[in-house]
Amino acid sequence: MKCYIIDTLIALFAINDTGSIINFRNFNDDPQKAIKFYKSIEEGEMGNDYKIFLNEIYNSGFREFLFDNKKLETITVNYRKYQTKFLPKSPEFKNFRLSLRQQLKSIGFNLSEKEILQKFKHIQEELTRYKIKQVGARDDIIVIQIIESLDIIKKSISLFSSRMREWYGLHFPELTDKLVEDNIVLAKIVSNIGKRNNYTFEKLNEQFDFSETRIKKLLDLASNSMGSDIDIEILQGYTKQIVSLDNYRIEMEDYLDHLMEKVAPNMRTIIGSLVSAKLIAKAGSLEKLAFMPASRIQLLGAEKALYRFLKTGEKRPKHGLIFQWNQIRSAKPYHRGKIARMVSGKIGLATKLDFFDGDYLGDELMKEIEEKINEIEKKYPKPPLKKENKAKGKKRKRKQQRKNK
Repeated sequence: MKCYIIDTLIALFAINDTGSIINFRNFNDDPQKAIKFYKSIEEGEMGNDYKIFLNEIYNSGFREFLFDNKKLETITVNYRKYQTKFLPKSPEFKNFRLSLRQQLKSIGFNLSEKEILQKFKHIQEELTRYKIKQVGARDDIIVIQIIESLDIIKKSISLFSSRMREWYGLHFPELTDKLVEDNIVLAKIVSNIGKRNNYTFEKLNEQFDFSETRIKKLLDLASNSMGSDIDIEILQGYTKQIVSLDNYRIEMEDYLDHLMEKVAPNMRTIIGSLVSAKLIAKAGSLEKLAFMPASRIQLLGAEKALYRFLKTGEKRPKHGLIFQWNQIRSAKPYHRGKIARMVSGKIGLATKLDFFDGDYLGDELMKEIEEKINEIEKKYPKPPLKKENKAKGKKRKRKQQRKNK
């Protein structure tokens, strides 16, 4: 015999083929029961009360359980491997739900339509709050917040550093004019040493990883600088903020790396934490990225260039955000498109493994990628000929063939 399991926010029902109620659980007296029941469904867990409910039906001789709620059907089949079916269009479910008020009367709930709607509203509000909390607590959502915060921090450091170079350039223009290109190193020099007359071999050697030749050059420039004397203390406070921001950036990147090891270990192994996090942020979530085709992953972040290609016929983009991965960025230009296409396929596989809690295959995938890159480099040692050169080559070949004849 088969029965139909129908979940509502007021009660849980089981009916037979004739539409008669064979078992039910009352949520009307305590709405928290309904909230607890639906929370357990969202979490993929089975409450004790629902187990007892199913066992009572099973002991009554029913062996086939039909559902119009897919999540409830999945939980039930995983419980004791009951014979279940998902039939959302079955007329039994439709007829029962349309006559819900009469069905509630048959088990002693004489509720008006307004009272039913009020109960539905209260429970739905609680469940919506719960779902919002669950979404906000997801690790991939936290990853998106961190990577976007890191982007803001990096932009802020760049803007602050640009102002620092102009400001300190009034005092020591030779130093800021490409002699020290690293903004953080320059910020540390300003905050720790300050004025030109404070530059000594001992201070530069102890505090910075400079060669002896470079230190001597700095000292020579400091003693012969054309810069003016300025109040350096307020600027030192400014540069300390830049150093502090950079330290916080490092701290956040370490935390992101730790989080990515938990969220997407396969992706992290292949392309690193930062690029992986940027792809997840661009896609919107790990789930959305897992369901993307490899061709779309390859061009994530290059949407403007792609639309321009479609509209004007300009050169088609070969890669988007994955260009930031070192193996593509450092490759020869005529290899990058092939490597990007191959790597995006591996990323697609890695994201599916991570999202569906599959096995860790990151090291194997990385080994395959390295082998494929070597193959590409060996197969295409020289850049491809342009169309004009190809045509000239074919013409030359035909002339040679005619001469040979």
